Amino acid sequence: SWWDKEQGPLRHSGKRGTILEILLALRFFIYQYGLVYHLNITKQYNQSVLVYGFSWVVILVMLLVMKTVSVGRRRFSAEFQLVFRLIKGLIFITFISILIILTAIAHMTVLDVFVCILAFMPTGWGLLLIAQAIKPVVETVGLWGSVKALARGYEILMGLLLFTPIAFLAWFPFVSEFQTRMLFNQAFSRGLQISRILGGHKKDRATRNKE
Repeated sequence: SWWDKEQGPLRHSGKRGTILEILLALRFFIYQYGLVYHLNITKQYNQSVLVYGFSWVVILVMLLVMKTVSVGRRRFSAEFQLVFRLIKGLIFITFISILIILTAIAHMTVLDVFVCILAFMPTGWGLLLIAQAIKPVVETVGLWGSVKALARGYEILMGLLLFTPIAFLAWFPFVSEFQTRMLFNQAFSRGLQISRILGGHKKDRATRNKE
């Protein structure tokens, strides 16, 4: 419901707002266009437009796979869990096989995989923005469920990227001291440290008295 309310201004922005939103989303496609020609496997086809077209074929295949998994989850996850897991396993094995073939034949490198992620992730976000701008059309076609699934995946991914470093840094005790020095002034930080020290001494005295 929060995600739907976030798109409220798009519904009342009119045709000009919708066109402007679509034009702004095209910047992600330009970003993709610039990156796909820096791949190691596309150096010999540096000036060919087919490279950019093939990148769109890859994106459409990825979206089709996501749609297949989403449909399979709705139809098979409750009654036919084994079938659904077999489908996901086959998709995973196919993906790994394609990576191995590209590495062996087309000399695809790890840097190429990283560049592909940098190119395709913003493209998916651009498609998501366009789908949100033309929501009535997408709902008429019947693809709004897929758009919501794609948006959910992006939200989960961004949450992992943001909270994983925070959770990792929370394990270290010096981070709280550093955070206190950054958030508060020097006098308050010293007072807070002194209160912690005194609190520790009081706890030690209390345990000694109990003993």
